[in-house]
Amino acid sequence: MANPIRVTTMLSTFLLKRLTLLIPVLFGMSVVSFSLVHLIPGDVVTVIAGAEIAADSEEAMNIRRSLNLDLPLPVQYLRWITDVLQRDLGMSLVNKSSVGQEIVGHIPVTLALTGIAMLISVIIGIPAGVWAASRQGRPSDFSLRIFSLAGMAIPTFVASVTAVLFFSLFFPQVQLFDRLDFANDFHGAIGTLLLPAAVLSLSSISTIMRYTRGAMLEVMREPYITTARAKGAAPMRILLKHGLRTALLPVVTASGLIAAQLISGVVVVEQVFGLPGLGQLMLSAISSRDYTLIQGTVIVVGAMVVLINLAVDLAYQFLDPRI
Repeated sequence: MANPIRVTTMLSTFLLKRLTLLIPVLFGMSVVSFSLVHLIPGDVVTVIAGAEIAADSEEAMNIRRSLNLDLPLPVQYLRWITDVLQRDLGMSLVNKSSVGQEIVGHIPVTLALTGIAMLISVIIGIPAGVWAASRQGRPSDFSLRIFSLAGMAIPTFVASVTAVLFFSLFFPQVQLFDRLDFANDFHGAIGTLLLPAAVLSLSSISTIMRYTRGAMLEVMREPYITTARAKGAAPMRILLKHGLRTALLPVVTASGLIAAQLISGVVVVEQVFGLPGLGQLMLSAISSRDYTLIQGTVIVVGAMVVLINLAVDLAYQFLDPRI
């Protein structure tokens, strides 16, 4: 039996190492996002002053100086990253509001949408993968594999638009663009997010199902599975207790990557369904060339993805203590 103190120390060391590795990852992401944002065609000064104002006019130059956009890019980056390290994401260049407050106001929708989509993906994808593996070569296995290929092939924006058109034409009583109010109508808000989450999870269900099926087929060929069958263990017990636990390791890895993809995929879904989340906030910031708002949103989304990967690494400890 493992020493609990030793196990706790090992886990603490592992967590500390992973958190240390996050620093260069987030730093590199901040540099790349800052550089790419300033390569976007157009100018925020044009948005603020109007298209009729010349870019080299005195008024445009005054606006640029007031926003510190006349400084060299390395200086602008150092000022911005210094503020970020002090938990200050800056002020929006266009509407003069706090970037942090803007993100806090929009992030609950994105987290709820992503969480529901991930829950749907796991609840449907893992059982479907186990069922397909147990029925290998049969019509039900073939049908599930066809569904998974279709789910992975259909782009998210196509599925989103199709869902909106379908429900608008055949189920007009369904409120697709209802107001979200988590504080006063939590259940109603979750109900509004179910259809967008289902659309968002379509590709994820297919991916998880294929990973689960492949992992289960590999595990079911292991000698200990043959031994369990020889001892007369029930087929369902072999499938779920002996097979699924081991097969979940690659599925957990895939789920972490899928969760990161879901966060990036919410941009399209939120725009189509009119959901006030981070995706819609980011698109609005890009269209107005609001540099600080774009950078703040990107750094927050990137941190969420990094934390998801950390959670996946920690989940390994519970699925396979030998790691």
